[in-house]
Amino acid sequence: MSRTNQQTCIDCGGDLRPYHIKNSQRVCDHCREKRRVVSFLSDEYIDRTFSENWTKQIFQRLGAFLGERGVSVKSQSRMLAKVVIILREAEQCFSGTRAMSQQWLETRIEQLMSAKQAAPTFFKAFLLKERIISDQEDSKRIGAMQAKIAGLPQDYQRVIEVYVNERVSERKRQIERNASKPLSLRTIESDLEVYTRTIHWLTEHLPELTGWVMVQEEHIHAFLLTLAPKQREMVRTDLHMLFRLARRRRLMTHVPVLSDPVRRWPQTVGALEPKEQKALARLIQESMYTHPIEAFLTALCFYHGLSSFQVLHIKTSDVDIERGVIRIQDRPPIYLLAEDLLLLEQFLQKRKEMPYAQQRRHLVISNLSRLDDEPLGKEYLKRKVCGFSGYTPQRLRISCFTILCEQYGPQYLVEAFGLSLTQAGRYGNLTEYLLEEEVKQQRKEFLEMSRQLEDREKQHRQPSPSEKAEVKHGDTI
Repeated sequence: MSRTNQQTCIDCGGDLRPYHIKNSQRVCDHCREKRRVVSFLSDEYIDRTFSENWTKQIFQRLGAFLGERGVSVKSQSRMLAKVVIILREAEQCFSGTRAMSQQWLETRIEQLMSAKQAAPTFFKAFLLKERIISDQEDSKRIGAMQAKIAGLPQDYQRVIEVYVNERVSERKRQIERNASKPLSLRTIESDLEVYTRTIHWLTEHLPELTGWVMVQEEHIHAFLLTLAPKQREMVRTDLHMLFRLARRRRLMTHVPVLSDPVRRWPQTVGALEPKEQKALARLIQESMYTHPIEAFLTALCFYHGLSSFQVLHIKTSDVDIERGVIRIQDRPPIYLLAEDLLLLEQFLQKRKEMPYAQQRRHLVISNLSRLDDEPLGKEYLKRKVCGFSGYTPQRLRISCFTILCEQYGPQYLVEAFGLSLTQAGRYGNLTEYLLEEEVKQQRKEFLEMSRQLEDREKQHRQPSPSEKAEVKHGDTI
């Protein structure tokens, strides 16, 4: 065997490290762990290891869960080895998943899985997803909110208590129905913080009020004037939601805040001017071969509107050069044009020159983090993009969405980029865009109708064939 073959992995073709060559190993660590994971999840191993069908199904679903979440094969192999021990003990102690004790599971996880060895948080997340255990952290946070409500003045407690219980129940219903994004406890805690601050201000500056029943519109407006301008609209919306619920539950007889449209404030970070956009596009095209990494990263932010998180979490398996597609987490894929493919080609050639490039999963890597396989930090992308273009990735992304919104409307951002209606509304008003499109359509139809009427008038003015024949016959006579 040649020296070149001895220094490369027989599975992936990547470079072997010095200790691999010294120990005559022909497979790198990544491929060895990958083989181990495949062996764990094989039907032969599962049938040989487990005797109950419910433990077999749990183990198979856990393997699929870890693969979907993008857990490294090293963490997967170590975790699966520990889970085998836990499930085999569970077969001896319990008759099924419903009979499993949450306290027993948590104890065994703490004993067998340490944070350095097998990332137990992923296993707990799987158990929560399968509803084998319940989240004790949620109970603690809900208890903390209830304790905070108990510390409020007695006359203000009931409305806040009803609101929190209503939102917690709504969150439970969403989880039971497998909602993709259930209501977060952080949102409820944030609302409670707003209401607590409002109550403290009312009791301090208006002690004559005996509860929410006596609160009037001028009192709320006086409180809102104490806040920063950009916070007033959000707090006013939260208070209006609270008062509407209280009135619906007959805890209040009126709503002391009007449901006015939310005032829009100018953007802190604006889009690039047309001249700046043309200059940046020209810079990306001219630097394709001299600075391929910076040009490619800038193009992802400027042309495709990717955030720093999305760029840094792209994996090499997400890139399909033949189809010209890059799959992005939590949004539709991006489709590459001819210039994008050239940028990607130059970027990949530069990437091959970095140490251990073939063994690293993420597309964007650097020379400074050669031994780990974690995504780079946002500072790396900001340093590369700002040093190359002079603009932050955030401003380039805002410019991309602003240009497309002006051309195609906010709904295009929702369908093409996966933005929510709230996010798309920051770049344009959907109602105004639809009105403009309707006016354009009606104007187009009006012009078409006018053209048809003019054609008809011309036809009426022109003599018919019989009239033309009579005219000619009169001329001959």
